[in-house]
Amino acid sequence: MRTAVRDTVHTGGEVDVSSGSSSGPLAARAVGAINLDLAVLSAGSRDLAHRITSFSMDKVLLKHAVMEATGSVALLADSTKWGTVERSNVTKLDRLDTVVTEEGLPSAVADRIAEEGPAVLRTG
Repeated sequence: MRTAVRDTVHTGGEVDVSSGSSSGPLAARAVGAINLDLAVLSAGSRDLAHRITSFSMDKVLLKHAVMEATGSVALLADSTKWGTVERSNVTKLDRLDTVVTEEGLPSAVADRIAEEGPAVLRTG
């Protein structure tokens, strides 16, 4: 029987206890040393006019490194965060390949996101 091999790599860096994630320059350097097939990003805020944004420059630094190291970028985003803005820009919507959200996102917003480029997958 063949089994798929999955490697888990911990990037190191500063740990955000509230989310269990790592970020900062050490994590960004570690990510820059590997090739990724798919990056699944989260973001605390998203807005059609202002992009994907974050409150933390360390998280922005890591997300930029991840997007550079990957072939495909997906954003996992619940509808409650759409229309909110934080101080630091992560990326424009057209840099994303896919946005995964749920049915709570109004259809007009989902359509507008899709116009920017990424496929929009809505879970029910």
